Amino acid sequence: MFRLVATRIISTGRIQIKFPGCLSYSSRRFLQNSTSQSNDHLVTSTISSVDTNKSEESSQKKYVSLTTNKVFIEGFMYILLTKIYRFCFSKSASLPKIYTRKGDRGTSSLLSSGTNRLSKDSLVFNVLGTIDELSSTIGIVISTCSFPSISKQLENIQCALFEIGSCVAAENRSSRFTFNNITLIKQLEEEIDKMTDELPPLRNFILPGGSSQTASYVHFSRAVCRRCERLLTKWSNNQIEEQQETVMKIYLNRLSDYLFTLGRYITFKEGHKEILYHKSK
Repeated sequence: MFRLVATRIISTGRIQIKFPGCLSYSSRRFLQNSTSQSNDHLVTSTISSVDTNKSEESSQKKYVSLTTNKVFIEGFMYILLTKIYRFCFSKSASLPKIYTRKGDRGTSSLLSSGTNRLSKDSLVFNVLGTIDELSSTIGIVISTCSFPSISKQLENIQCALFEIGSCVAAENRSSRFTFNNITLIKQLEEEIDKMTDELPPLRNFILPGGSSQTASYVHFSRAVCRRCERLLTKWSNNQIEEQQETVMKIYLNRLSDYLFTLGRYITFKEGHKEILYHKSK
């Protein structure tokens, strides 16, 4: 907002920026305006009071008063905008640095732990890290996926994983972070059913991978999802609240089924054949 205001006033030519952090006054523009107003006023004054020195003197005093007020107002605006500009673009107003050095000793804090810090090898951080890993692998799928509707579904899944991670980080002690939406599970089940209807019947075990790179990434995400579900189950066994954690576990379980079906579906849609399991020789 401040930048917009400054830009509007700067565009009038009254104030110019010479270099970052400093504003300069455009004296040329001001003198031109002042001279123009002076000439106009003197012409008017000469016509109206050509024979009266008293009127001419009064007009000159009025001109001086108006000019003084103009200088005061524009000088005030110059000082104000200088302070605003320096505040907006100073280092103190910039975003905080990504590194804090607080975790250099192998500890970190949770949303619910306050000033208390936990070891980074704690189970809860293993859960959070695996959720992040799962979301990242899904991001790889999105970057290679050629089906916009599927990419949109996967982005929504990433948002759901972010919400699950927030609940875990808060250890279910904050009403700000909840994950009790059964509808998200229903959506996964509906998508699984839609894709299954188009796929050939599954009569054998299939091997992950094959000719489809995107499908291979999906199967990798499925494996990470299974690991995430196992860790979340282990973590939730030590928690008091059960309803929310149950929904999170169900969601991850259904998500792994969705990813398995999605891997098959993308392979089918791209015209590739699935690699079937056969007894090793």
